[in-house]
Amino acid sequence: MLRLSVVLFSLVGASLFVTGCLYLSTEKFMPYHSDAVQMQWQDLDANFQGLLIGLIRGLGAGALVSSASILYMARAAITTSPRPYRILLPAVAIGYTVLLGYATFTVFDRTPANPPLLLTGVLVAMSLAASIVLTISQPVRDD
Repeated sequence: MLRLSVVLFSLVGASLFVTGCLYLSTEKFMPYHSDAVQMQWQDLDANFQGLLIGLIRGLGAGALVSSASILYMARAAITTSPRPYRILLPAVAIGYTVLLGYATFTVFDRTPANPPLLLTGVLVAMSLAASIVLTISQPVRDD
């Protein structure tokens, strides 16, 4: 059961790593961002472009740091002991993906854009599933 949890957490971490790298390396916004503001990148004022690219890179930085944390803790849970990570690993995975989901839903709800809600929902579901499996795979201590 622990291995299944680690595999699920690793998939979440790898997905966030790819997202982080993509958002940190982009020079303009994604097509759904264009739909959200109803403008093309080249039509935006340079100051607005700077603000948006800064926000996008901030999201990328958060995804990259979260992915590094998740992947490190998932590996450590297998190679050492899962005990120290029973709370922190689910907190980081669920915490970041739920907040990412909230941000994605906000774009979906308030703009005509079609952001990646399904992908974000899958990451939240995998984080929850991995957390549940991690919890039930650990023996209860009678201290």
